Amino acid sequence: MYLLHRIYNQTSAAMQIRLLEEENKLSIGYAAFVLAGEGDTLIGHARTMAKADFAVYFAALGHKMGLPWATRTRSHWLYYFLQLESNDTVVVPTHTGFAIYRVTAAPEVVPTVAREHDVGFTVPVKLLVNDPKGAVGAALTDAMRFRGTDLMLSGQATQDIDGLVAGQDTTVPEPAAAAVAAVQETLQGLHPAQFTEIVGRYLRAMGADEVRYPAADPNKDETPVDILGVFRNVGAVILVHAQQYSGTVPEAGIQELVGFQYTTFEGYDAMAAIKWFVTTGHFPEDEDEAVGYVQENRVQVLQDKDLAKRLVISGVDLSFAKA
Repeated sequence: MYLLHRIYNQTSAAMQIRLLEEENKLSIGYAAFVLAGEGDTLIGHARTMAKADFAVYFAALGHKMGLPWATRTRSHWLYYFLQLESNDTVVVPTHTGFAIYRVTAAPEVVPTVAREHDVGFTVPVKLLVNDPKGAVGAALTDAMRFRGTDLMLSGQATQDIDGLVAGQDTTVPEPAAAAVAAVQETLQGLHPAQFTEIVGRYLRAMGADEVRYPAADPNKDETPVDILGVFRNVGAVILVHAQQYSGTVPEAGIQELVGFQYTTFEGYDAMAAIKWFVTTGHFPEDEDEAVGYVQENRVQVLQDKDLAKRLVISGVDLSFAKA
């Protein structure tokens, strides 16, 4: 298995980083289950149950224990972690890049740590590559868009990882500044409906099996989700709030997206949900608080020319048929 595993955006991040750096152990939260004596049971079920069945069991157990946060969606991150075994490869995003680890033994419960921190499970690992130099292959670059959750990687992304471990050059050229500026100008001049369609095209270019536009559906209640992209091959759904802007973005759209309960979309209970805030504007340049706010709430942000750069690299068609 090749797993993308999050640490730095968890509430117990400081302890999880210490465990990794000092004891060579990757970790994950869910301490409440371990303290209740359910840790080994969850490990066993993750190794024998299908993902959807594990999600049902996890939510039912959480309800029985009085844990309102223990939803089916929250089970997905734990499911993959508990399936790790020797020789599996784990990519861990950091504040500056990422590191690659090799698993050396099966996951285990850690009740002594769980009593003081939200860390319920650990798995021993060996560091293979720390912050590879230069950009990575296109497939792994796309997979890293999901850095806010745990996802099982497949296909070309795994070959990109193997190449980095072997010391091969998987660099993706930086797009030309003039091309990015031209795309940015185009994006800011589009009709709002066209802008959201372009974001949908980009999700398709990333590999989305299905793209929907919930905010444009007159039969649906008002929602901050403008575009929804379904990635069945990695078991994820991206929920996007998109804004055209030429200056500092207002906080209202971000707050609406943070507070949005994505379980209101039916049919995606078995998938990990990732929120994206996409804008051609930018956060206050002298204020780190806004960036910290969205990171703490697991919202991935594309601001300023971020989307334009990705569109240039992916070669998404920006044209529309004339009326």
